[in-house]
Amino acid sequence: MTFPKRIAIVGAGIAGLSAGIYARMNGFDVTIFEMGHKAGGVCASWERDGYAVNGSIHWLVGSAPGTDLYDMWRQLGVIEGNAFYNHSRFIEYRDVDGVDVHFYVNPAKLRLHLLTISPDDGEAIDEFIHAIETIAENHIPLDTAFELLNPWDWTKILARNFSSLMAMGKYSRISVNAFADKFKSSVLRQVFQRFWSGEMAMTFFLMQLAYASKGTAGYPLGGSGKFIAKLEERYRALGGKLLFGQRVVRIPTAEERVLGVETEDGRQHAADYVIAACDGHTALFHMLPEGYVDDRLRQAYQSLRPFPALAYFSAGVARTFDEVAPSIVGLNVPLVEPVMVGARRHDRATFQIYNFDPTLAPAGKTLITAMLETDFESWHELYDQDPAAYREARERICRSLARNLDACFPGVGKALDFTDLATPLTYHNWTGNYRGSYEGWLPTPEAMQTRLPSHLQRLKNFYMAGHWVTPGGGMPPAAYSGRDAIQLICRAERRHFDTEVP
Repeated sequence: MTFPKRIAIVGAGIAGLSAGIYARMNGFDVTIFEMGHKAGGVCASWERDGYAVNGSIHWLVGSAPGTDLYDMWRQLGVIEGNAFYNHSRFIEYRDVDGVDVHFYVNPAKLRLHLLTISPDDGEAIDEFIHAIETIAENHIPLDTAFELLNPWDWTKILARNFSSLMAMGKYSRISVNAFADKFKSSVLRQVFQRFWSGEMAMTFFLMQLAYASKGTAGYPLGGSGKFIAKLEERYRALGGKLLFGQRVVRIPTAEERVLGVETEDGRQHAADYVIAACDGHTALFHMLPEGYVDDRLRQAYQSLRPFPALAYFSAGVARTFDEVAPSIVGLNVPLVEPVMVGARRHDRATFQIYNFDPTLAPAGKTLITAMLETDFESWHELYDQDPAAYREARERICRSLARNLDACFPGVGKALDFTDLATPLTYHNWTGNYRGSYEGWLPTPEAMQTRLPSHLQRLKNFYMAGHWVTPGGGMPPAAYSGRDAIQLICRAERRHFDTEVP
């Protein structure tokens, strides 16, 4: 009698749950070890005063047919039974030097709007719109791990996607800030630089707008909480085991092969394969014995920049916001009262006003959130030196942002049910992510040219999944990196990789 091979997965975020689901589809004995007491990782939600605070999801690329990602999400069980809201705008900017800017997801409408703002920038605007439309035409297959594609596969991909791939290659070497310098208009330069992080490769910006323009990037109503619940339900229905409160501290090895995992309580859990779907720094430099990380990978971890740490503001407001046009990212407004968040000063902020998702708040009320870039060091130092001062800093920022909201929407200050602020320490404690980074590697031009391995040459049967192997992060790369790890394990076991839709 042969027993199924055992796979131990570290982390129950999207990458870990995806790996677990595909592993069970292919008959492996799977256990996910999660250090926290609920699944989700960065893709988290939490309850507060009758509100469900959506801590992650803005949209789901692959929410509709038109990309291989749709098939993957169906297999993972998050399409059926989910309702999706498709935005007509990507981000809204209010009062940039007196001008309101609307990033419509329709490229033609966006072009006309930008030309209205700056007719003299026609050449740069047309280049921008053409790049969106060209990248939107890509049909790059995402259903197979790239390591499993043969030369003939790559030839067909190149032939079918030549224009899109050329555009992606060109703009992967240009930062958003560098592209913004093409505009004569200070308004357009500012909105591009403020899109997210101006150091990102322009390809990252263009791909998001391309997917939105195709209508394949809807927001799943219910946000992160409902989304993760469906993934966990799918995994458990397939017979997967999920252990909470089980922090993995070591991945034992012998003769260049993993033996399983060791948890904080000192117990050894034998496994034939280990997938680290957790913080990459912790897995490579703390869980594994020395000697397996080569110089090239070590250099990548030293030189590449992670996403900046975040302070995540949330508020429950006892009123509706029917007058606000919904957008994928939210409403970026000037702050009448600039706010210091750690060592970072903010004179504008992007508020996501969830008037398009009534499931997150009691009837007649609205959830509002804001993601504010900050630093890890000052928060860590403040908490270590004076926990009371740390709590006061959080409350000060909440009060300041509430006053700014009241300036934008008079009366909000008196309608607040709660305000809260998660800091980089919250992210670090909740997910283990390096320096509180919420999405792995920042997709700078350097990162876009760097290939991070999902497995190590010197160590057999060890794989990685998640944001630390896919610069730019996000939900689709997290999910398909978990799936890809199982495809590679199936190859190692000389078995066919199977999928199914529930």
